[in-house]
Amino acid sequence: MATSNFAETLRLQALRRAGREALVDGDARWTYAELDADVDRHAAALLSAGITDGDLVGVLGRNTATYVIELLALSRIGAISVPLNWRLHANEQAYVIDQAGITWLLYDDDFAGDAAHLAAGTGVRGVANGERVVAGADRLAVLLDGQPPGVRVADAEKGPGDIHRLLYTSGTTAHPKGVVHTCGNLTANHLAQVLELELTQHDRILVSAPLFHVSGLEAPGLATFVAGATMVLTPTFKAEDIARVAARERITGMVLAAQILFGLLDLDSPPDLGSLRYLLFAGVAPSVRRKVKGRLPHVRLIDTFGMTELCNGVCYMDAAHEESKMGALGAPFPGVHIRIVDEHFRPVAPGVEGEIIVRGAKISPGYWNDDEANRRTRRDGWFLTGDVGRIDEDGYLWFVDRRADLIKSGGENVASAEIERVIAQHPDVSEVAVIGVADPTWDEVPKAFVILRDGAATTAEDIREHCRAALAKYKVPKYVQVVASLPRNDSGKVLKKGLREAEAAIS
Repeated sequence: MATSNFAETLRLQALRRAGREALVDGDARWTYAELDADVDRHAAALLSAGITDGDLVGVLGRNTATYVIELLALSRIGAISVPLNWRLHANEQAYVIDQAGITWLLYDDDFAGDAAHLAAGTGVRGVANGERVVAGADRLAVLLDGQPPGVRVADAEKGPGDIHRLLYTSGTTAHPKGVVHTCGNLTANHLAQVLELELTQHDRILVSAPLFHVSGLEAPGLATFVAGATMVLTPTFKAEDIARVAARERITGMVLAAQILFGLLDLDSPPDLGSLRYLLFAGVAPSVRRKVKGRLPHVRLIDTFGMTELCNGVCYMDAAHEESKMGALGAPFPGVHIRIVDEHFRPVAPGVEGEIIVRGAKISPGYWNDDEANRRTRRDGWFLTGDVGRIDEDGYLWFVDRRADLIKSGGENVASAEIERVIAQHPDVSEVAVIGVADPTWDEVPKAFVILRDGAATTAEDIREHCRAALAKYKVPKYVQVVASLPRNDSGKVLKKGLREAEAAIS
């Protein structure tokens, strides 16, 4: 009986498109029949290790075929995958493992050191994807060798409300929050992706965004397999690697962070992108869009409004209005409702700015084990994004401003509260406020304003070194300014708006 388990998609495609290419990772290639069989072998191997239906399983690795196959295998057996951001500090990883209740960790050789640290601190059991076995982990290769030829594993029966995965996002709080994606969320998103991007079995989709990120997994990500198309992985998200793979594999669609797009444009030898049909990106100025269009006139340039809580985007700019609506983010996907409301939760007129709220089948039902965050962001079936926008007379969404305390750096969300929490732990720090400031490469980078205790001689670099011991590199403030005071309102609350305005005035 058909259920909502995504792994069933492979069964169908292995029957209908057995010989078509499904997955490419460097020189390694899988047809749909081969991919489905490999997912069965991996599912059987993980079952033999002790992973079962309902277990929460962390996955710590770079974009490889093994990573994709493991995600599909976990879906097949009914386990809940938790792709882990390998850019996080080991202490941050440990928080995620404890908060989620992760009991298993699948890890690549590159992250064996992190796996050892996590096993020691949390007791999580490991499966080593490569050669480096730590803390008594099982080796995936040994588990696979133990499976009989042609082994089959039945797809676990799942309903639309069952949890498929958790994705942790920094959001606007001091700790990462686990966004729940249900099986129904995936189904709704995949159908929307196929429709909005006009995907067919002839498409070859490049996945360069990390698979711990919603843009790697769901833009269109796994929807590639729903269309019967080909997913192509890149070893890194460097511009030169993307250009090389895109040209060699005749890529038809891809999503790029703004800084990667700039890198492609700056290459000495422009890549051959004659097969490219669409390019999905966000946060790029209209002047840059026109420059890209001038170089790639045959390519549909797609802006979007999306976030992890929305299972990626909820609107894409259509080709017909790419020029006339330049700067807009598109109209809502089928099955998605977007509304602009005032501070009293009342809908506003077209063209009037307010908070963007969203509802629909692809919207996450909430955060894992975080009732307070759910109460703050859900109301009457709507998800409150906290972002400010407007909808024009034609129903197109225009983004106005992001949530004030969220720093967007190189495609990653960085919570200023998290950095402030770490800096406040320094014994010489009296007060601290962190904002995002403009950066030509990363869009924004963190800047900390610090008030020191009387008599302290701590320097800005001392503060940065303190942060390096507890935070991922991209969260460490690029700038630290020691100040005598911070702007405040009448109640004494720090006015970050004043800090941003002051920074904008001198930039």
